Amino acid sequence: MAIKFEKWHGNGNDFVIVNSIESEIKINKSFIKKISNRNKGIGFDQLIHICLPSKDNHDFFLRFYNTDGSEAGMCLNGVRCASRYIWNNSFAPLRNISFLTKTKSILCLPKKDGGVSVNLDFPSNINQKNIFKKIKGKLKDEFFLSNIGNNHLCIKMKSIQKIDLNKIYISLKDIVKDQKINVSIYRENNGIIDIRTYENGVGETLSCGSAASCVASHFLSKNNKPIKIKSIGGELIFKKTKDGILMTGPTSFIYKGNINE
Repeated sequence: MAIKFEKWHGNGNDFVIVNSIESEIKINKSFIKKISNRNKGIGFDQLIHICLPSKDNHDFFLRFYNTDGSEAGMCLNGVRCASRYIWNNSFAPLRNISFLTKTKSILCLPKKDGGVSVNLDFPSNINQKNIFKKIKGKLKDEFFLSNIGNNHLCIKMKSIQKIDLNKIYISLKDIVKDQKINVSIYRENNGIIDIRTYENGVGETLSCGSAASCVASHFLSKNNKPIKIKSIGGELIFKKTKDGILMTGPTSFIYKGNINE
């Protein structure tokens, strides 16, 4: 059976999107691993599976799969791309869309320039003293742990361009992998924050919206000025709202096709 797909990216964080709106499809690890291969398959950072809602309090249910076949709780670059996919394919009118993910409820708003804004609650702290203590024993730099639908370790550094992020992840792997904690390094420079992220089950990506949201919230908790987060792939803008934060960023369609199960 051939499955229709579309490939999208948000700031270089790329996704293959499939849906169970038109007809039910089943996703398994062998299928994910086959098509995630950038040499022999399609290649992506994550596979997004858009499903019909199981309850009346949201429009669609989203599932996110990493290249190793594991499931992620949420992906904010992916949420934006899924929104545009739905609007472009007329699965919903060009209006606000509510999503339920494995860990979060999210509201997406269309922008005239093709971008998408996402309404978010403030991330919560990960209050696990044993994990904090273990990480502190490995790092000399300042860091914090945060959850915004998935877990993030955010490490503050003076410079991040020449840092071996893979080496940092490997040194922490025994602590973070089982807890599904992604690892980011960031630095602030004249009001702009640069960030790099290593995502569990994927590796270093060109952008990670949820990691950027955690770092932005860290700064927005101290002031009300909009925050610009720059990754290798592009920029995201964050603003403080009455109930949380608003993330705005681009989405880009790449191509579409069919692939056999």
